[in-house]
Amino acid sequence: MIDRRHLIAGAAGTAAFLLARPAIAGAVAPVEEDLRVSPTRTTKLSAWRPARSRGTVVFSHGHGSWPTRYEALAARLNAAGWSVIAPVHVDSMRHPDRAKFTMQASFGERIADLNAAIAGVSAEQPVVLVGHSFGTLGALCLGGALGYIAPFRAPRVKAVLGFSTPGKVPGLIQPTAYTTLAVPVMVVTGTEDRVPGFVADPADHLFVSETAPGPAYTIVAKDGGHELVADGAALTRYVPAIEHFLSAYGLGDAKALAALDKWAAPAGDRFVVKAA
Repeated sequence: MIDRRHLIAGAAGTAAFLLARPAIAGAVAPVEEDLRVSPTRTTKLSAWRPARSRGTVVFSHGHGSWPTRYEALAARLNAAGWSVIAPVHVDSMRHPDRAKFTMQASFGERIADLNAAIAGVSAEQPVVLVGHSFGTLGALCLGGALGYIAPFRAPRVKAVLGFSTPGKVPGLIQPTAYTTLAVPVMVVTGTEDRVPGFVADPADHLFVSETAPGPAYTIVAKDGGHELVADGAALTRYVPAIEHFLSAYGLGDAKALAALDKWAAPAGDRFVVKAA
């Protein structure tokens, strides 16, 4: 189902960045917890929880990466009132049993991790999924994508925000991959968003919004690469749109939706909107 050579190349590109600690006042330190995924498997979970939480972001890291590499993003989400919880997937270089899982198996285990994380969120907390690269794909699956493989849809997921995608993985991403997406989606990508041997054409990342039913939003950063999620300056430029999206579709905030509809991308960038 998943080409091993392509995923290894993708892992190398995803793991090539490192996030510095964010210089954000009141940043919340992550807490490491145990997450029971199945009767036979547990994994670690990094949690960033502000004093007052409006909702919970379940975050899925890139292939080969790990949650605390995304502290800058977590801090910004915390500042907007969101708790962030992020499991360590079995393909992570920080997972002790990484060698025991094939590339194909790691995809299924990622889905299991996300479902287990969602199950632990209080019923009063709205849930949105956020991912990077391969993590975006898992988040989209729980939003209803790839319905031809399995009924992945997790009913509590209200929206999906993805930083880059794994591209058009041969044998996995079919023309109808995102036509079954049942929640609003926003993808943040860039004109240089490539991974050698994996994503040759940055336009591949537009495939989500081009084929999803909508609402679908895509931010395309001029000169932005696959590590755009680690670019603090870029995040600052796009935080308003991201916050509007999460509030509008995660919390049902009509004012945030109106603000999102009026938002304009910085000069040189693009903001592509597909209505439902």
